[in-house]
Amino acid sequence: CIPNEANAIDYRRTAGHWLKSHVDDRQLSREAIANLSLAGDCLMTFRYEKKTKKKMASIPNEHKVLLKRRTLQVLTGMARYDFSHGISNLDLISDRRISLTMRQSPLTTKT
Repeated sequence: CIPNEANAIDYRRTAGHWLKSHVDDRQLSREAIANLSLAGDCLMTFRYEKKTKKKMASIPNEHKVLLKRRTLQVLTGMARYDFSHGISNLDLISDRRISLTMRQSPLTTKT
């Protein structure tokens, strides 16, 4: 998977910024999504979203993951498709967080 799209996000805790909990669209992104935390620490909340009749008991419904600055996070498999992820304003540990998200999109064409 070679990324062909990237977006940078500048979060400011005092301005009330946050990342709405979501599962990235399967049509807009291939398997892996990489997120590089450039500045600031935060807690990212993962929530189990897969709608199945039976869920394995060992899978927590919600889990918070510490993303320190200079952390590279790669979402694949269950983390990518079965869990939503988001960051509440209260979980922005630093006053400012900057992240770069990279993905391969089938919608972006080569020039």
